[in-house]
Amino acid sequence: MILDERSVVHAEFWSLKRVVEVTGVSKTEVYRQMNLGLFPKSNGYRDTPKKRFWLSNDIKRWQQEQFAKRRTEIDAEIDNDFDDLLNS
Repeated sequence: MILDERSVVHAEFWSLKRVVEVTGVSKTEVYRQMNLGLFPKSNGYRDTPKKRFWLSNDIKRWQQEQFAKRRTEIDAEIDNDFDDLLNS
């Protein structure tokens, strides 16, 4: 499923534990990347703002972006390897 800002898709509220399970990224790395603007920001509940959650759609979108970025890197590596073969 491709998600974008215009999609109206059911979103779940995920705890940090769930985000770590789904992404395979450690708690420390989640917060490090979030502070660098490289990972979706968490949200606070209205009544208990210290308790945080992530929207499942934001995490899924981030995963798709990571996959697309990695695909581009792999394609570039293959192109470079092919160019090297042609030039040898």
